[in-house]
Formats: sequence, C-alpha cells, structure tokens
Amino acid sequence: MARPPAYGAFVTDLTEVLEAWEEQYVSETSYQKYRRACAWVVDESVKAVSEDMRGATRDTFRDPTPWMVNGWQYRRSLAKNRDAGLVEAEAYVGDDQSAVLKYAMGDSGTNERLPGDVGLAQDRILLPHWRNLLETQGIRPNASHDLPGATMARLIRNSQGVYAKRSVPGRWGVYKGEVKVGGSRLMGYIARPPRVRAPVTDAGTQRSLFVNKRGKVKSPTKVINLGRPRILLVSIPRAEYRPVMQDPWVAANAAARRNVADLMAGELAENIRHQGAKAARGRLRTVLDEMTAAGARGEYAPGSRGLSRGRALRTKAHKLLETIKRGC
Repeated sequence: MARPPAYGAFVTDLTEVLEAWEEQYVSETSYQKYRRACAWVVDESVKAVSEDMRGATRDTFRDPTPWMVNGWQYRRSLAKNRDAGLVEAEAYVGDDQSAVLKYAMGDSGTNERLPGDVGLAQDRILLPHWRNLLETQGIRPNASHDLPGATMARLIRNSQGVYAKRSVPGRWGVYKGEVKVGGSRLMGYIARPPRVRAPVTDAGTQRSLFVNKRGKVKSPTKVINLGRPRILLVSIPRAEYRPVMQDPWVAANAAARRNVADLMAGELAENIRHQGAKAARGRLRTVLDEMTAAGARGEYAPGSRGLSRGRALRTKAHKLLETIKRGC
C-alpha cells in the first residue's frame, strides 16, 4: 500500500525532533545511547500509529472483522537481527487488507472502484438487496456484512437452471435479467416467485384457455405466481467511497508526533539514572573491598559499631545502596 501523504510529513517532523536531542544526549550519556534512544522512540511512535488505526477501524466501520482490524501493522527498527544503527521503522497496512482499505484512504473527496479491483467478480460490482435475499433465499449477511461463502456460486448455478436435488422448501428460483434502477436498466440476479395452481372459487377450478398449434382448444388448470419477482443483486459499472479513514490516519500521526519529545526526555532521564546506578555499583564494590581490608586490620568489625573508619565506610556503603535502588 502506498504511503498516504500525511506519513511523509510525519517522518520529516520526527527526524527534526530527534535531531534536536542529539547534543544533549551526547553530552549527558553517549552517541551510542542517543542512537539507541532514537530507534526506540521511532518504534514506539509507529506502534502508537498502528494501535490508533486499529481503534479507528473499530469505530469507523460497522462490525469490522479481526482480519480487517489487524491489517494495521508496524515494523520495528530494534527487531531481532536488525542493525541497531539503522533507525527506521514503519506503520503500514497488510497487502491483502490494503486492497479493501485503499478506498477509505486518500485526500480526494471520493475514491472510485471499478470492476475487478477487489473481489472475485472481474466484470461487475454486485450490490445486494438484503431484505429480498432473506425473504426469498434465507440468506443473511455474515459477521462482516458480506455474502456468506459459496452463496454467490449457488445463485449463479440457480440462474443457469442448476438446482440441488434436495431444494430448500419455500426458496424462490433465480434468474439473471435486466432491472430498472433509478431510470437506468441494469443487469442483476432476480428471484422468481413459486408458481402454484390458482385457488378454487365458487365457480370451480380456475382454468386457462388457449389454442395449440393443431388448433385444438386446451383448458389446463390456471397457474399463478405467489408474488412478484424481486431483485437480489444488481450489477453496477462503478462505485464511489468516501475516504473515511484518512482523518483518523492524520490524527494518529499527529498524536505520535506530539509524544516524541516526552519519549526522548523520559529515555534520557532513564539513561542518566541507569548511568548513575552503574557508577554507584562500581564505587560500592570499592567501599566493600575497603571494609574487608579494614576488618582485616581490626579497624572494622562486621555487626558492631566499629571504629571511626569503619563507621564512615558503612555510612558510605548505605548511601551507595540507596543510589543504586533509585537507579534500578
């Protein structure tokens, strides 16, 4: 899926903010830690964009499937077997999901869908009439509000005159023909109502009269339709969709951009705290060695108040331990 326009601006802004922290990071810690912090912040930013878009998909679409929601992914720069010096990550949509979500993205007012862009049908776009599908075929939309699997194949077979040996009682027949929609005549799949014998009246059985090819008058029992034909699916040449996910995408990028400074500041504080704890551990080892040596000379006895030299070493050791605890 091509990157929407907002993503390019997001990458530029992110780069500028990270570069502004380089001098302070290098002076307080090291360039290696600065590079590592940049990679971590970039990873957290694209992760936040991906998570925000998953939430927006749930809020924007009616009952989206997990497949559709989980289409929003991200690639980390700190992933296993990746060069730690390469600060590059990406929020993106999976290839399969992008074929559907591409109509919901973009800066234009509407996106045009042509036959063959998405789905199995290569020469048409079929719009279902759910009420007629339910009442004549017993078909309900699935969890993603689409036709259940293999349903379209069955309707096509029925329209060609192929029916299962054990047909479902009450199910109408299906044929393919033209229907009038909004002043235009379009092709579609139509439900044919069942035909039954006309009910008997006070005058007796209703019959039809006609003359066959041989000139003989025939009077068979009259047959009537139980209703009018109903449109099931209509074929249209094109469809238009509003880019309903573009604003959430822009908002997700903006939110991630605003959070970069806080992430860098927090990571720098953590590095400084860890660096102080690491130095305190080194000094603590030195003090403990001095305490051991003082004990050997009789200047400090473990478990007792000790002499002045021992008390000073013990106080120093306690302070270093507190520093280490705060830094961990």
